[in-house]
Amino acid sequence: MTDHLLTEVRGAALHVTFNRPDARNAMTFEMYQGLAEACERVDADPSLRVLVLRGAGGRAFVAGTDIAQFRGFTGEDGVEYEKKIDAVLGALAAVNKPVIAVIDGHCVGGGLGIASCADVRVASPAASFSVPIAKTLGNTLSANTLRRLVRAFGEPRAASMLLTARRVDAQEALLSGFLMEIAEDLNEAADRVIERVASGAPLTQWSIKENLRRLNAGGEVDDSDVVSTVYGSEDFATAVEAFLSKTPMEWQGK
Repeated sequence: MTDHLLTEVRGAALHVTFNRPDARNAMTFEMYQGLAEACERVDADPSLRVLVLRGAGGRAFVAGTDIAQFRGFTGEDGVEYEKKIDAVLGALAAVNKPVIAVIDGHCVGGGLGIASCADVRVASPAASFSVPIAKTLGNTLSANTLRRLVRAFGEPRAASMLLTARRVDAQEALLSGFLMEIAEDLNEAADRVIERVASGAPLTQWSIKENLRRLNAGGEVDDSDVVSTVYGSEDFATAVEAFLSKTPMEWQGK
């Protein structure tokens, strides 16, 4: 990791902080790579239960990709760039454990792509969401990124955001279902949500994420392997007995 992307383990959570506050946390290619590595790390460590993403400085979650990196781009460079972003966002969307985005300030362009890959999003009242490329750079999005925005906001709202370059405020994002909560004390709200997620049943959480991925892929879904894994687990058997005997349950994730 670089100084521009910080990682810290707090309890059962791996916290990733986008740390370029002077540039509103605009992403460099090294930061994207660091995010992909964090995705691998959280899934590889059984002691980690949740991945938490946030921006430093209070002005922005992530204000897109650093525009300086686009100088001299050709059409072929654009194709390769979008493939790289697809790979990183795909890795984030594929994390087996819950991902929480804590959003304070602007969430723009590539930052909105990152936030759209989270499972739960909480934000401050000052948060805003946009992809203003129709009036800034005149670039475009890959079909995969566009699909994520459509799933997150619905097609009519996503289209209006992109075609008119309009900004969605926190209240509209809440009403659309994109946000779980708006909180004046964002740190307190984030800690509460992290604790709630980290104390849940790991295999249940994995199963929901996995079946959502399969549903989003389209077509018929065979979920027999997922259902069998959960119902055949030690956690499920132990939890049944714990529930009946009214004793606390400690999830093992197996």
